[in-house]
Amino acid sequence: EGVRAGIMIAESGDVDFLDLNCGCPIHETWKRGLGAALLKKPAKLERLVEGIANGVPLPLTVKIRLGIDSVTPARRIAESLENAGAAAIIIHGRTKEQRYTKSSDWDAIREIVSERNIPIIGNGDILTYYEARDRIEASGVAACMTGRGALIKPWIFQEFRENKAWEPTTEERVGVYHRLRELMRECWGD
Repeated sequence: EGVRAGIMIAESGDVDFLDLNCGCPIHETWKRGLGAALLKKPAKLERLVEGIANGVPLPLTVKIRLGIDSVTPARRIAESLENAGAAAIIIHGRTKEQRYTKSSDWDAIREIVSERNIPIIGNGDILTYYEARDRIEASGVAACMTGRGALIKPWIFQEFRENKAWEPTTEERVGVYHRLRELMRECWGD
């Protein structure tokens, strides 16, 4: 299914890469064996990544968490994903069980960066442009990914690019959120 879906996406012609999200901690996703549940069976995940990486003409990135309830699996899983052909790995600095209750462990991400030969992208607790810059510098990641930070402050990317904070007026802030809503509707519908 992953190869078939990846080929369909590649044939659409407007895609640069394919991402397999094995980081989602949401219970409904977990219950169905998706998202972070894929971390429970590393050998199966490695075969899945290898099949997609070999069968789809797009670079494959894989997002993982540090583990389910322990950070140990992330190091082994990152190694197996690299060996399976992942072009890059996005690592969320919390376990599935931690969800968003603890701070992201950027030291653990830094350790994985030092062990891998493919780009590692760090994720977790990126709410400002300066946090992104500081974490890139301290951990050695190739880039940062933000989720909640982009929903809270969609202009975080502009701030990062310009290396300065933007303090929008109320009208500007509302305008940004309206524009974001329009773009989301265009992409995903109502």
